[in-house]
Amino acid sequence: MYLDHRAIAKISQILSQMSMQVMLLDSNGQIILPEDNRKELTLPEQLLQNPTQPLVYGGYTLIGTDVDQPLFLCLYGDNADVRTCAILCAELVNMVTRTDMSQSSIEQTMRLVLRGEVESAELEAIAAEHNLSMNQDRCVMYFHFSELDAETAIAILKNVVAENSQDLVAEVGRHAIALIKTIDERFEFSEMEQLANALQNTFLSETSHTALIGIGDVRSKLSQLCESFEEARSAINVGRVYHKKQNIFVFRKMLLERFLSNIPDETSNGFHHMMFNRKTARLFNDEMIHTIEKFFENSLNLSETARQLYIHRNTLVYRLDKVQRIIGLDLRAFDDAVTFKLMMLLGKSSDDKKTRI
Repeated sequence: MYLDHRAIAKISQILSQMSMQVMLLDSNGQIILPEDNRKELTLPEQLLQNPTQPLVYGGYTLIGTDVDQPLFLCLYGDNADVRTCAILCAELVNMVTRTDMSQSSIEQTMRLVLRGEVESAELEAIAAEHNLSMNQDRCVMYFHFSELDAETAIAILKNVVAENSQDLVAEVGRHAIALIKTIDERFEFSEMEQLANALQNTFLSETSHTALIGIGDVRSKLSQLCESFEEARSAINVGRVYHKKQNIFVFRKMLLERFLSNIPDETSNGFHHMMFNRKTARLFNDEMIHTIEKFFENSLNLSETARQLYIHRNTLVYRLDKVQRIIGLDLRAFDDAVTFKLMMLLGKSSDDKKTRI
């Protein structure tokens, strides 16, 4: 279960009134409260199987708040008073989350839809309540900030999104928000990347912060929006491995990167080291790699690459001849360029896989 900043503030106020310190954790063991503690704990399997039953574990008392989508509370101690306090806290947290859910704002509703937490039987009633079309082309643009909080980001984004539009905004994390963009005759999917750049500039000018932005594919049904949401997140996780200088990633444009990311690390590293090893270390210095990357960016155009690198065309030709002489690949030839590009990307495949958003 995801808690937005309002629910967290309410729960924090309740827990602060307790005579003993209480930690609030999500279903993965990530500490939500207190907010200055960002540790991740391993929850006992026994607790996960029966979350609402208090469990004494390692000198602590643990309890879940709900059977279906539990949050967890952790209190130091194992006596009767601690157990009673744990049960009370769990029920109070339940009251807050149930009240939060019952208010059923459009933002809360869309957050549940994006996370796939709405049963199909409930979806039609929710759509009718908020006047949402069940069948409408939409896609998700996901924003992840390293420092800017979601509340501030949403306020900025809502100022940009027209009130009379069918576009929706939802908080989906402490530093993450989602824009559900309607695709119709007035706005085509091809314009999404341009919109992302405009929004990135808005965040930069107003907060001095930028976001990692992922764009999922179009879905025609409301029930499928969770797929576009996951694609948008996946685009960022895959894209920043292979394109570290970029901050906007479109899922449908990353077919090659998604394929490479699924190759086992051992295989990726093996092929990468065939090209990049001790024997070629002097050849592939920073200057040469930058030259080759710029050459690829310009679609193997010698003149344009030389102009952007501020070097003579003959200097560029000399560098490419040197590469061909040592490794046997002529990067001016399409097939050889593709081979080299793949070998280079394979070296990045094992990078940053554990730091997913």
